[in-house]
Amino acid sequence: MKKRLFWITALATLSLPAMAGFETVSRAYEVALGDLRIPTSQHAAVRFSECEDCETVAARLTPNTRFVVNGRTVQFERFRQLAASADDADSIPVIVLHHLESDTVTKISVTLK
Repeated sequence: MKKRLFWITALATLSLPAMAGFETVSRAYEVALGDLRIPTSQHAAVRFSECEDCETVAARLTPNTRFVVNGRTVQFERFRQLAASADDADSIPVIVLHHLESDTVTKISVTLK
């Protein structure tokens, strides 16, 4: 019993420094499609707000940004077309994955009917 307690205590003590080293590198936002401002070029910034009273976030798109519609990766222009033609954009959730250090968007994902 004492050996078991010793090992549990030792492992818990060793794991504490590892837990302290975690750093948030990306943040996912869930916004309504109607609140997502998609630029005309993939080399510009996308703008969005999580709520009416929330601050607007602007993050750059890059050639590496992935655009996903209904689980499939599409080109930027196709994503813009589908987003523009969506009915009731205010009720369609969009997930925006924002890389905080580089201030870029790594992925935008939406499910359309």
